Amino acid sequence: MYLSLLFYFYTIMENIFSKLYYSMHTLNPIITERQKQIIMGTILGGSSIVVPKKGKNCYLSMRDKRKNWLELKAGELQLLSSNFPFTSEKTNRWHSKCYPVFNEFKNMFYKNNKRFLEIDVLSKLSDISFAIWLGDCGTMHDDKLVLNTHIWGDSNKTIIAYFELLGYKSNIIKEGISLDSNSSKDFINYAAPHLPEWLSLHVLGKKIS
Repeated sequence: MYLSLLFYFYTIMENIFSKLYYSMHTLNPIITERQKQIIMGTILGGSSIVVPKKGKNCYLSMRDKRKNWLELKAGELQLLSSNFPFTSEKTNRWHSKCYPVFNEFKNMFYKNNKRFLEIDVLSKLSDISFAIWLGDCGTMHDDKLVLNTHIWGDSNKTIIAYFELLGYKSNIIKEGISLDSNSSKDFINYAAPHLPEWLSLHVLGKKIS
Protein backbone atom coordinates (compact mmCIF):
# COMPACT_ATOMS: atom_id res chain seq x y z
CA MET A 1 0.00 0.00 0.00
CA TYR A 2 2.76 2.41 1.03
CA LEU A 3 4.82 1.62 -2.06
CA SER A 4 1.78 2.11 -4.30
CA LEU A 5 1.11 5.55 -2.82
CA LEU A 6 4.79 6.48 -3.13
CA PHE A 7 4.86 5.42 -6.77
CA TYR A 8 1.63 7.33 -7.43
CA PHE A 9 3.06 10.47 -5.81
CA TYR A 10 6.30 10.09 -7.81
CA THR A 11 4.37 9.77 -11.08
CA ILE A 12 2.34 12.91 -10.35
CA MET A 13 5.46 14.92 -9.50
CA GLU A 14 7.27 13.64 -12.59
CA ASN A 15 4.38 14.78 -14.78
CA ILE A 16 4.31 18.19 -13.12
CA PHE A 17 8.06 18.75 -13.61
CA SER A 18 7.87 17.49 -17.18
CA LYS A 19 5.12 19.98 -17.97
CA LEU A 20 7.04 22.80 -16.29
CA TYR A 21 10.20 21.93 -18.22
CA TYR A 22 8.30 21.76 -21.49
CA SER A 23 6.53 25.02 -20.74
CA MET A 24 9.78 26.84 -19.98
CA HIS A 25 11.42 25.62 -23.16
CA THR A 26 8.34 26.37 -25.24
CA LEU A 27 8.02 29.91 -23.90
CA ASN A 28 11.71 30.60 -24.41
CA PRO A 29 13.80 27.72 -25.79
CA ILE A 30 17.37 27.38 -24.61
CA ILE A 31 19.54 27.78 -27.70
CA THR A 32 22.99 26.30 -28.16
CA GLU A 33 26.11 28.37 -28.77
CA ARG A 34 26.15 27.09 -32.35
CA GLN A 35 22.59 28.29 -32.92
CA LYS A 36 23.45 31.64 -31.38
CA GLN A 37 26.37 32.04 -33.77
CA ILE A 38 24.21 31.08 -36.75
CA ILE A 39 21.62 33.70 -35.76
CA MET A 40 24.29 36.37 -35.29
CA GLY A 41 25.86 35.52 -38.64
CA THR A 42 22.59 35.61 -40.55
CA ILE A 43 21.55 38.93 -38.99
CA LEU A 44 24.86 40.39 -40.15
CA GLY A 45 24.19 38.83 -43.55
CA GLY A 46 20.85 40.56 -43.93
CA SER A 47 18.26 38.57 -41.95
CA SER A 48 15.96 40.59 -39.72
CA ILE A 49 14.70 40.61 -36.16
CA VAL A 50 11.07 41.65 -36.50
CA VAL A 51 8.83 43.24 -33.89
CA PRO A 52 5.27 41.96 -34.49
CA LYS A 53 2.37 44.40 -34.52
CA LYS A 54 0.79 42.45 -31.69
CA GLY A 55 2.76 40.72 -28.94
CA LYS A 56 5.88 41.58 -26.99
CA ASN A 57 8.37 39.04 -28.40
CA CYS A 58 10.32 39.35 -31.64
CA TYR A 59 10.96 36.74 -34.31
CA LEU A 60 13.73 35.99 -36.81
CA SER A 61 13.01 36.40 -40.53
CA MET A 62 15.35 34.96 -43.17
CA ARG A 63 15.06 35.06 -46.95
CA ASP A 64 17.18 33.90 -49.87
CA LYS A 65 16.82 33.06 -53.55
CA ARG A 66 18.86 29.92 -52.85
CA LYS A 67 16.31 27.58 -51.31
CA ASN A 68 18.89 24.96 -50.30
CA TRP A 69 20.95 27.52 -48.37
CA LEU A 70 17.87 28.78 -46.55
CA GLU A 71 16.83 25.20 -45.75
CA LEU A 72 20.32 24.46 -44.38
CA LYS A 73 20.08 27.34 -41.91
CA ALA A 74 16.46 26.51 -41.10
CA GLY A 75 17.47 22.95 -40.26
CA GLU A 76 19.95 24.26 -37.70
CA LEU A 77 17.23 26.43 -36.14
CA GLN A 78 14.41 23.89 -36.31
CA LEU A 79 13.67 24.19 -32.59
CA LEU A 80 12.79 27.85 -33.11
CA SER A 81 10.74 27.40 -36.27
CA SER A 82 7.15 28.56 -36.64
CA ASN A 83 4.49 25.98 -37.45
CA PHE A 84 4.50 26.94 -41.14
CA PRO A 85 7.92 28.58 -41.54
CA PHE A 86 8.43 28.60 -45.32
CA THR A 87 6.84 30.86 -47.89
CA SER A 88 7.85 31.34 -51.52
CA GLU A 89 7.15 34.54 -53.40
CA LYS A 90 9.84 36.28 -55.46
CA THR A 91 12.28 34.77 -52.98
CA ASN A 92 12.21 32.02 -50.34
CA ARG A 93 11.37 33.08 -46.81
CA TRP A 94 11.55 31.44 -43.37
CA HIS A 95 10.52 32.76 -40.01
CA SER A 96 10.70 31.60 -36.44
CA LYS A 97 8.15 31.75 -33.69
CA CYS A 98 8.12 34.77 -31.40
CA TYR A 99 10.38 34.16 -28.40
CA PRO A 100 11.99 36.34 -25.71
CA VAL A 101 15.41 35.16 -26.87
CA PHE A 102 14.97 37.17 -30.08
CA ASN A 103 14.39 40.31 -28.01
CA GLU A 104 17.97 39.82 -26.82
CA PHE A 105 19.22 39.73 -30.40
CA LYS A 106 17.21 42.86 -31.19
CA ASN A 107 18.97 44.65 -28.35
CA MET A 108 22.32 43.46 -29.69
CA PHE A 109 21.81 44.46 -33.33
CA TYR A 110 19.30 47.33 -33.26
CA LYS A 111 19.06 50.75 -31.70
CA ASN A 112 15.87 52.84 -31.89
CA ASN A 113 14.49 50.13 -34.23
CA LYS A 114 17.34 50.64 -36.71
CA ARG A 115 20.25 48.32 -37.44
CA PHE A 116 23.21 49.23 -35.25
CA LEU A 117 26.51 47.53 -34.43
CA GLU A 118 28.98 47.80 -31.60
CA ILE A 119 32.48 46.35 -31.35
CA ASP A 120 31.51 44.41 -28.21
CA VAL A 121 28.86 42.51 -30.18
CA LEU A 122 31.15 41.80 -33.14
CA SER A 123 33.85 40.53 -30.79
CA LYS A 124 31.52 37.64 -29.88
CA LEU A 125 31.55 36.25 -33.43
CA SER A 126 33.07 32.84 -34.09
CA ASP A 127 34.06 30.93 -37.22
CA ILE A 128 30.46 29.68 -37.44
CA SER A 129 28.99 33.18 -37.60
CA PHE A 130 31.68 34.21 -40.09
CA ALA A 131 30.66 31.26 -42.28
CA ILE A 132 26.98 32.22 -42.20
CA TRP A 133 27.87 35.86 -42.85
CA LEU A 134 29.99 34.81 -45.81
CA GLY A 135 27.31 32.47 -47.15
CA ASP A 136 24.58 35.10 -46.83
CA CYS A 137 26.22 38.12 -48.42
CA GLY A 138 29.77 37.32 -49.56
CA THR A 139 30.96 37.40 -53.17
CA MET A 140 34.39 37.37 -54.78
CA HIS A 141 35.50 40.22 -57.04
CA ASP A 142 38.73 38.89 -58.53
CA ASP A 143 40.81 38.11 -55.41
CA LYS A 144 38.87 40.38 -53.06
CA LEU A 145 35.97 39.40 -50.84
CA VAL A 146 33.03 41.79 -50.85
CA LEU A 147 30.43 41.63 -48.09
CA ASN A 148 27.11 43.14 -49.10
CA THR A 149 26.60 45.10 -45.88
CA HIS A 150 25.02 48.29 -47.26
CA ILE A 151 21.96 47.73 -45.04
CA TRP A 152 24.14 48.48 -42.01
CA GLY A 153 24.62 52.11 -43.05
CA ASP A 154 26.92 54.01 -40.71
CA SER A 155 27.62 50.81 -38.77
CA ASN A 156 29.85 49.74 -41.65
CA LYS A 157 32.43 51.98 -39.99
CA THR A 158 32.14 49.78 -36.91
CA ILE A 159 32.70 46.67 -39.05
CA ILE A 160 35.81 48.30 -40.55
CA ALA A 161 37.09 49.09 -37.05
CA TYR A 162 36.41 45.50 -35.97
CA PHE A 163 38.27 44.14 -38.97
CA GLU A 164 41.22 46.38 -38.10
CA LEU A 165 41.36 44.71 -34.68
CA LEU A 166 41.60 41.37 -36.51
CA GLY A 167 44.37 42.68 -38.72
CA TYR A 168 42.12 42.86 -41.79
CA LYS A 169 42.43 45.70 -44.27
CA SER A 170 39.10 46.78 -45.74
CA ASN A 171 37.21 49.75 -47.07
CA ILE A 172 33.63 50.83 -47.62
CA ILE A 173 32.29 50.64 -51.17
CA LYS A 174 28.82 51.01 -52.69
CA GLU A 175 27.85 47.35 -52.04
CA GLY A 176 29.22 47.33 -48.51
CA ILE A 177 32.73 46.34 -47.50
CA SER A 178 35.64 45.11 -49.60
CA LEU A 179 38.60 43.30 -48.01
CA ASP A 180 42.03 43.34 -49.60
CA SER A 181 43.51 40.14 -51.04
CA ASN A 182 45.34 38.89 -47.93
CA SER A 183 42.47 39.77 -45.60
CA SER A 184 40.06 38.01 -47.94
CA LYS A 185 42.15 34.85 -47.75
CA ASP A 186 42.22 35.00 -43.95
CA PHE A 187 38.46 35.55 -43.72
CA ILE A 188 37.73 32.71 -46.15
CA ASN A 189 40.15 30.27 -44.51
CA TYR A 190 38.47 30.99 -41.18
CA ALA A 191 34.88 30.69 -42.40
CA ALA A 192 34.60 28.59 -45.54
CA PRO A 193 35.40 25.15 -44.02
CA HIS A 194 31.97 25.35 -42.37
CA LEU A 195 30.18 25.94 -45.67
CA PRO A 196 28.82 23.13 -47.85
CA GLU A 197 30.92 22.48 -50.95
CA TRP A 198 28.26 23.70 -53.38
CA LEU A 199 28.05 27.06 -51.59
CA SER A 200 31.84 27.46 -51.54
CA LEU A 201 31.75 26.99 -55.30
CA HIS A 202 28.88 29.46 -55.64
CA VAL A 203 30.39 32.18 -53.44
CA LEU A 204 34.11 31.67 -53.99
CA GLY A 205 34.23 29.93 -57.36
CA LYS A 206 36.36 27.12 -55.97
CA LYS A 207 36.38 24.24 -53.49
CA ILE A 208 37.78 24.76 -50.02
CA SER A 209 39.96 21.85 -48.89
